[in-house]
Amino acid sequence: MSDTYYRERAARRARLWLIVAGIAAAIVVVALVIIALFYDACTRGFDRSPRAIVLAFVEAVGRGDAAVAQECWEHHAYYDLEAGCSEICLARVLGVQYRVVDIMLNSPYTTPTGRANLRAVVSIECAESGEEHTAEILLDSVGGNVPWKHWAIIRSTFGGTVAEPWCK
Repeated sequence: MSDTYYRERAARRARLWLIVAGIAAAIVVVALVIIALFYDACTRGFDRSPRAIVLAFVEAVGRGDAAVAQECWEHHAYYDLEAGCSEICLARVLGVQYRVVDIMLNSPYTTPTGRANLRAVVSIECAESGEEHTAEILLDSVGGNVPWKHWAIIRSTFGGTVAEPWCK
């Protein structure tokens, strides 16, 4: 047999390995895109329901986990001073001990711009003083019922105000 046969056989084998590697790489990329699309950084999982977002936010504030609390907010709203108790206010209440008494979610409604909003009411009791506080958290998401729908906080009174933080 000539060397041509072995070269062609080696070239065929190399092409086959390239095709298999390309298919494997494509499967990995598709899996990573799907995971990125459905993963929620606020809940640190795939549960993106409004209740899960509110609960993850409230628990993160109680633990003093600023990074997770920030992930629950819509990025620009977190730095907006008009958004209630956001960045500056939350820095004063991070790590304060309290007990969640109740979380009540209203039905989502559509805004004039076509976005979906949902109001949540959270009641807590301070661990040390026993004071009770109630906050309203406004969540925002895309208007349609799509499988990759993510909710994010756009306004919140949770934590009080900069001048009067909860559970001092």
